[in-house]
Amino acid sequence: MSDKLALKRIFNENGDDSTSSRHIINGSATGIMNLNNVKYQWASKLFKIMLNNFWIPEKISLVDDRVTIKELTKDELEAFKNTLSFLIALDSMQVSNLPNLADYITAPEVSGLFTLQAFQELIHSQSYQYLLQELFPNMEREEIYDYWRNNPLLLKRNKFIADQFQKFVDVPTRENYKYALAADYALEGIYFYNGFQFFYQLAARNKVTNVAKMIKYIENDEVTHVSMFSHIIKDIFDLNSE
Repeated sequence: MSDKLALKRIFNENGDDSTSSRHIINGSATGIMNLNNVKYQWASKLFKIMLNNFWIPEKISLVDDRVTIKELTKDELEAFKNTLSFLIALDSMQVSNLPNLADYITAPEVSGLFTLQAFQELIHSQSYQYLLQELFPNMEREEIYDYWRNNPLLLKRNKFIADQFQKFVDVPTRENYKYALAADYALEGIYFYNGFQFFYQLAARNKVTNVAKMIKYIENDEVTHVSMFSHIIKDIFDLNSE
C-alpha cells in the first residue's frame, strides 16, 4: 500500500460520496458535507454526545476555592501549578494540531468530529484561563503558563507529544499520520487522565472542590475524544502489526 497521504480537497467535482466509496482517509469525497447517508455510524452518535456536552467555564463558581487553595501544603500547591501548566500545554497542542489531522479526513461525518473537538479544546483552554484568573494574581498566572521552561520533566513530556505531531506536519506520510494518531490517543487517554487524578485527590480532601468539578466537565469531553480516536485507529491501523 502506498505511503502517500492525500490532502482533502475543498471541492472535488469528480468525487463520490457513496458509503461504498467513503473512507476516513484517502477517500474520493466531493467535499460536500453529505450527512444524509453516513458510513461511520459511530461518528454520528458521537457527534450528538459531544454537542450535548457543551458547557461554559464561568458557570462554575470558584469563590470557595479561593479559600481552600490556601489550605494546600507547599508541595500540593507546587504540584497544582505544575499539573495545571501541563494540561494547558496539552490542550494548546490539540488546538494547533487537530486541523493538521483533519485536513486528511475525507469522510464528512468524521471530519465534523475534528471541528467539534477543536472547539471543545479551546473551551478547555478558556477554562484554565478562568481558573488562573480566579485563584492566582497576574504575575503567577504568567509563570504557570511558562512552567515548562524551567521544569525539565514538563518540557520532556511536552516535546515527546509535540515531536510526533511535528513529524507528520513535516513529512505527511501515512506512517507518520499513524504516529500522530497514536500520540493523540496517548495524550487523550493517558496524559490528560494523569493530570485529572491529581485534582480529584485534592477534592477528596475537600480542597479546591469546584476546580475538580470543572476538571470533570473537561474529562467528559475527553472521554468522547478517546472514543473518537479509538474508532479511527481501528480503521486505519493494521491491528495485526506490531
